[in-house]
Amino acid sequence: MYIRTAVALGLTALLAGCMTLPTTVEGYREFAASSSLVGKQEYDVSRPASAVAATWRSRSAECLNFGSQTSLTRLGGSPGSGMNAVFRDSYRTRVETVGGHSSLVIEHYSPNNIGAEGWYVYLVADVEPAGGGSHVTVFAPLATGAFTRPIRAWAEGNTKPCPLLDM
Repeated sequence: MYIRTAVALGLTALLAGCMTLPTTVEGYREFAASSSLVGKQEYDVSRPASAVAATWRSRSAECLNFGSQTSLTRLGGSPGSGMNAVFRDSYRTRVETVGGHSSLVIEHYSPNNIGAEGWYVYLVADVEPAGGGSHVTVFAPLATGAFTRPIRAWAEGNTKPCPLLDM
C-alpha cells in the first residue's frame, strides 16, 4: 500500500468522526492533548534549536509540500456495483519562530473534509533550547512515520534525501 494512500485514508477516518479540526497551532496542541488519534513524541538532540529549525525549514519545504490523489473503487455493494471515491489531498509546511522556540507546522487540505473547507493543522513539531542541545516535541496523527521519521532525522542533523513517500 502506498504511504500517501495510508495517510489520506487515516486523515479521512479522522475527519469521518465529524469533529472540527483545528486551524491554529495552539488549537492543534490543545486538540492533541485530549485526542486518542494524535500521539506525542519527545526527544532530545545535540544540535542548537536554531539549527534544527533551519534544517526543518529547508528540508520540509523541499520534501513535505506535496499533493496526492487516491482513487478507491467499489466501496460497498456487490462486485461490479458500489461507489467510486477520489481523495485529493495537499500538504504544505512552514516554520514559525518566536524567541528561542520554533515550530514546524504541516497543514492539510482536502476537498473531502467534513465541515468547513480549508487548511487544517495536521502535525506540529516544536523545538526549544535544552541543556547543550534542544528538546523536540512532535504532535502527529498516529501511524504517520512518513512524516515523523524524517522530522526526527533532520532534527538530529541527518539531511539525507527526502523520505520515499510512495513505497
